[in-house]
Amino acid sequence: MKVRHRVIADYLKEHTFLHVNQLAELLEVSLPTIRRDLHEMESGGYIQRVNGGALIKAEGEGNGGTSTQGGDLFAVHKKAIAAEVIKWIEPGDTLFIDSGSTNSYIGDLLSELKNITIVTNSIDIAYKCMRKPDLSVFVCGGTAEDVQSEAGIVGPLAEQMISQFRANLCILGTAGADPKQGITDPYLSVARIKQKMLSYASRRILVTDHSKFGKIHKAYVAPLDTFDCIITDREATEDQIEAIRGKGIQVKQV
Repeated sequence: MKVRHRVIADYLKEHTFLHVNQLAELLEVSLPTIRRDLHEMESGGYIQRVNGGALIKAEGEGNGGTSTQGGDLFAVHKKAIAAEVIKWIEPGDTLFIDSGSTNSYIGDLLSELKNITIVTNSIDIAYKCMRKPDLSVFVCGGTAEDVQSEAGIVGPLAEQMISQFRANLCILGTAGADPKQGITDPYLSVARIKQKMLSYASRRILVTDHSKFGKIHKAYVAPLDTFDCIITDREATEDQIEAIRGKGIQVKQV
């Protein structure tokens, strides 16, 4: 790998996603040069180009591999979704964001923003953002004992805290999304957290990779048309996307 390519890779490891303009400024090179670098790095399997910028690929993912760091087969898809959802956030916004692997990648990018308030039940996202001087972070109180740790803080105390806020934007992940059965989760306590966040937000975005479509779990959250937009990846089938758009929901594929 060229020296400049290594520098680009180091920047992307630190920031998760960077726009081509940011990379050109950081490396003090022209836009055609940085675009050529990114093309070469993508061909070598080191990065993925997306949304006018680039994402670093996880270990084991390069050169056509399908496994990713931590065993997440959809890490690249989730990072691309995270890069897209950041475009919906404006200075001064108050955000609800729940726990989950896709939202964890969003948390990486939230930590680079300024002048926003984050209300979350995710210890992971809170840890990433709470030490940033330009962010206000509120972590829900409650318990994580009755569900898997990645599900975050749940329970009546967490629900009560969420009800004290009014958010400009709610960003939710999901374990299951079906045009007829709506959004569902394996855990009732997690579903209630999601419902609370939806209830007190002006705009609502669902973030999900294609593997969640067609899955139905026992705990009901909300119908799909509760959301203003669904952001997913390009591997979702045409039938799945058309079924969602048929309900009048905006779908953005990245």
